[in-house]
Amino acid sequence: MSARDVKPFLPVVANPTRPLGAALPALATVPAASPWTPRHEPTAPPAPSVDDIAAIQRKARDTGRAEGLAETAALRGRLAILIDQLAAARLAIVPPAADAIAEIATCVVETWIGTTHPSAMFAPIVRRFLAQAAEQPATARVHPDDAAAIAEAIGEAPLAISTDAQLARGALEIRGATLELVHNWQARLAELRTAIVAALTGVES
Repeated sequence: MSARDVKPFLPVVANPTRPLGAALPALATVPAASPWTPRHEPTAPPAPSVDDIAAIQRKARDTGRAEGLAETAALRGRLAILIDQLAAARLAIVPPAADAIAEIATCVVETWIGTTHPSAMFAPIVRRFLAQAAEQPATARVHPDDAAAIAEAIGEAPLAISTDAQLARGALEIRGATLELVHNWQARLAELRTAIVAALTGVES
């Protein structure tokens, strides 16, 4: 074996070489806290000044007032909606009910007229005219079928009787020199019905 055949056990590293620390990869490490390491207490915030406290109070009052006003406005809005709903419901219910009540009332009066002797219906009208006419002569005009009834109602009063077939049964017209009285039960019933509806609905037709 010659000297050229002899090789070193470890290969020869060419210069320059790096230190071992540079050759190893760098790892980030978190510093470990030791239980014996002194700890720094957090610094307490400074106490608010008198002006700061006053500003906080003003802000709280302003916020509370604004919230209260907003809540009041919302309640008023809800109340207005409820009032409108009630008014709409009243308009939907009252007119039909008022018409029914007025119809019943006029039917009752018509029934009374139909069952009452005509002279009993004419009598208060004649007395009213005589109370205002001061015994002045006058003429009472009625339907021919009501002539006997008006004669009974007049009695000894200074009223002449005239018949007119164009007048409705139960109608009475009394005319004197200075006073005139016209009464028609059908017209009065229509007026009564209108008055009842207006009283119940608050709307005059």
